[in-house]
Amino acid sequence: MNPYVIKKWQVTEIAGVDQNNIEIEGRAGGLLSWLMSKVGISPTVKVEIGAERIRFAEGSLAGNAHRIIPLENISSTFYGYAKPWKEALLIAIVLGIPTFGIGVILAIVYYFLNKSMTVGFVEVSGVVNAIAFKRSVIEGINVDENQAQQVAELTQKLIDARRRPSAGR
Repeated sequence: MNPYVIKKWQVTEIAGVDQNNIEIEGRAGGLLSWLMSKVGISPTVKVEIGAERIRFAEGSLAGNAHRIIPLENISSTFYGYAKPWKEALLIAIVLGIPTFGIGVILAIVYYFLNKSMTVGFVEVSGVVNAIAFKRSVIEGINVDENQAQQVAELTQKLIDARRRPSAGR
Protein backbone atom coordinates (compact mmCIF):
# COMPACT_ATOMS: atom_id res chain seq x y z
CA MET A 1 0.00 0.00 0.00
CA ASN A 2 1.58 3.27 -1.12
CA PRO A 3 1.23 5.99 1.48
CA TYR A 4 -0.63 9.16 0.61
CA VAL A 5 0.55 12.62 1.59
CA ILE A 6 -1.79 14.25 4.08
CA LYS A 7 -3.79 17.19 2.71
CA LYS A 8 -6.31 17.46 5.54
CA TRP A 9 -6.48 16.01 9.05
CA GLN A 10 -9.40 17.13 11.18
CA VAL A 11 -10.55 15.30 14.31
CA THR A 12 -13.17 16.56 16.76
CA GLU A 13 -15.02 14.75 19.55
CA ILE A 14 -18.11 16.94 19.21
CA ALA A 15 -19.34 17.55 15.69
CA GLY A 16 -22.20 19.81 14.71
CA VAL A 17 -25.35 18.59 13.00
CA ASP A 18 -24.55 17.05 9.60
CA GLN A 19 -20.81 17.36 10.29
CA ASN A 20 -18.17 14.68 10.58
CA ASN A 21 -16.10 13.94 13.62
CA ILE A 22 -13.16 12.86 11.48
CA GLU A 23 -12.07 14.06 8.04
CA ILE A 24 -8.83 12.82 6.53
CA GLU A 25 -7.73 13.55 2.97
CA GLY A 26 -4.60 12.58 1.13
CA ARG A 27 -3.03 12.75 -2.30
CA ALA A 28 -0.30 10.84 -4.07
CA GLY A 29 3.17 12.06 -3.10
CA GLY A 30 5.49 14.22 -5.15
CA LEU A 31 5.65 17.66 -6.68
CA LEU A 32 3.94 16.60 -9.91
CA SER A 33 1.07 15.10 -7.94
CA TRP A 34 0.75 18.31 -5.91
CA LEU A 35 0.53 20.35 -9.11
CA MET A 36 -2.04 17.91 -10.54
CA SER A 37 -4.05 18.10 -7.29
CA LYS A 38 -4.40 21.85 -7.80
CA VAL A 39 -6.48 21.10 -10.91
CA GLY A 40 -8.25 18.10 -9.35
CA ILE A 41 -6.66 15.21 -11.22
CA SER A 42 -4.28 13.70 -8.68
CA PRO A 43 -4.92 10.27 -7.11
CA THR A 44 -6.64 10.95 -3.78
CA VAL A 45 -8.15 9.23 -0.79
CA LYS A 46 -10.71 10.56 1.68
CA VAL A 47 -12.26 9.23 4.87
CA GLU A 48 -15.16 10.95 6.62
CA ILE A 49 -16.47 9.50 9.86
CA GLY A 50 -19.64 10.81 11.46
CA ALA A 51 -22.13 9.65 14.07
CA GLU A 52 -23.85 7.22 11.69
CA ARG A 53 -21.50 6.16 8.90
CA ILE A 54 -18.06 6.09 7.39
CA ARG A 55 -17.50 7.39 3.88
CA PHE A 56 -14.40 6.02 2.22
CA ALA A 57 -13.39 7.31 -1.22
CA GLU A 58 -10.39 6.58 -3.42
CA GLY A 59 -9.75 8.24 -6.73
CA SER A 60 -7.17 7.88 -9.45
CA LEU A 61 -6.65 9.06 -12.99
CA ALA A 62 -8.69 6.03 -14.11
CA GLY A 63 -11.74 6.74 -11.94
CA ASN A 64 -12.90 6.54 -8.35
CA ALA A 65 -14.65 4.31 -5.85
CA HIS A 66 -16.82 5.29 -2.88
CA ARG A 67 -17.94 3.17 0.04
CA ILE A 68 -20.56 4.21 2.58
CA ILE A 69 -20.54 1.92 5.59
CA PRO A 70 -22.95 2.18 8.54
CA LEU A 71 -21.03 2.28 11.82
CA GLU A 72 -22.94 -0.81 12.99
CA ASN A 73 -21.15 -2.77 10.24
CA ILE A 74 -17.66 -2.00 11.57
CA SER A 75 -16.16 -4.68 13.79
CA SER A 76 -12.85 -3.02 14.72
CA THR A 77 -10.47 -0.14 14.09
CA PHE A 78 -6.69 -0.11 13.92
CA TYR A 79 -3.69 2.15 13.49
CA GLY A 80 0.04 1.68 13.10
CA TYR A 81 3.32 3.36 12.29
CA ALA A 82 6.10 2.21 9.95
CA LYS A 83 9.63 3.55 10.18
CA PRO A 84 11.90 2.95 7.15
CA TRP A 85 15.10 2.54 9.16
CA LYS A 86 16.38 -0.40 7.05
CA GLU A 87 16.13 1.57 3.81
CA ALA A 88 17.72 4.63 5.44
CA LEU A 89 20.56 2.50 6.79
CA LEU A 90 21.14 1.00 3.34
CA ILE A 91 21.26 4.47 1.78
CA ALA A 92 23.74 5.62 4.43
CA ILE A 93 25.98 2.58 3.87
CA VAL A 94 25.86 2.61 0.07
CA LEU A 95 26.13 6.39 -0.42
CA GLY A 96 27.97 7.45 2.75
CA ILE A 97 31.56 6.70 1.75
CA PRO A 98 31.42 7.60 -1.98
CA THR A 99 29.75 10.96 -1.23
CA PHE A 100 31.96 11.82 1.77
CA GLY A 101 29.08 11.66 4.24
CA ILE A 102 26.38 13.35 2.15
CA GLY A 103 24.73 9.92 1.82
CA VAL A 104 24.20 9.89 5.59
CA ILE A 105 22.37 13.21 5.38
CA LEU A 106 20.27 11.86 2.49
CA ALA A 107 19.47 8.77 4.58
CA ILE A 108 18.27 10.91 7.50
CA VAL A 109 16.10 13.04 5.21
CA TYR A 110 14.74 9.87 3.56
CA TYR A 111 13.90 8.41 6.98
CA PHE A 112 11.97 11.46 8.19
CA LEU A 113 10.08 11.99 4.93
CA ASN A 114 9.07 8.35 4.54
CA LYS A 115 7.81 7.40 7.98
CA SER A 116 4.22 6.35 7.40
CA MET A 117 1.15 5.83 9.49
CA THR A 118 -1.85 3.61 8.79
CA VAL A 119 -5.41 4.15 10.00
CA GLY A 120 -8.14 1.68 9.16
CA PHE A 121 -11.21 -0.29 10.09
CA VAL A 122 -12.54 -3.77 9.48
CA GLU A 123 -16.11 -4.38 8.40
CA VAL A 124 -18.20 -7.17 9.92
CA SER A 125 -17.94 -8.92 6.52
CA GLY A 126 -14.14 -9.01 6.89
CA VAL A 127 -13.39 -6.25 4.36
CA VAL A 128 -10.41 -4.19 5.52
CA ASN A 129 -10.37 -0.47 4.69
CA ALA A 130 -7.06 1.23 5.43
CA ILE A 131 -5.12 4.29 4.42
CA ALA A 132 -1.40 4.81 4.82
CA PHE A 133 -0.19 8.40 5.17
CA LYS A 134 3.14 10.14 5.35
CA ARG A 135 4.31 13.66 6.18
CA SER A 136 3.37 16.48 3.81
CA VAL A 137 6.22 18.89 3.24
CA ILE A 138 4.30 21.12 0.79
CA GLU A 139 1.08 21.27 2.83
CA GLY A 140 3.07 21.40 6.08
CA ILE A 141 1.01 18.71 7.81
CA ASN A 142 2.68 16.15 10.03
CA VAL A 143 0.69 13.54 11.92
CA ASP A 144 2.15 11.21 14.51
CA GLU A 145 1.15 7.91 16.08
CA ASN A 146 -0.74 9.63 18.91
CA GLN A 147 -3.01 11.36 16.42
CA ALA A 148 -3.58 8.07 14.58
CA GLN A 149 -4.48 6.46 17.91
CA GLN A 150 -6.93 9.31 18.57
CA VAL A 151 -8.67 8.60 15.24
CA ALA A 152 -8.95 4.86 15.96
CA GLU A 153 -10.23 5.43 19.50
CA LEU A 154 -12.75 8.10 18.49
CA THR A 155 -14.01 5.89 15.66
CA GLN A 156 -14.42 3.01 18.09
CA LYS A 157 -16.26 5.31 20.53
CA LEU A 158 -18.68 6.36 17.73
CA ILE A 159 -19.22 2.69 16.80
CA ASP A 160 -19.91 1.74 20.41
CA ALA A 161 -22.37 4.65 20.78
CA ARG A 162 -24.28 3.43 17.68
CA ARG A 163 -24.52 -0.11 19.03
CA ARG A 164 -25.78 0.88 22.49
CA PRO A 165 -29.54 1.02 22.70
CA SER A 166 -30.53 4.54 23.66
CA ALA A 167 -32.96 5.24 26.46
CA GLY A 168 -36.53 5.76 25.32
CA ARG A 169 -36.50 3.50 22.31
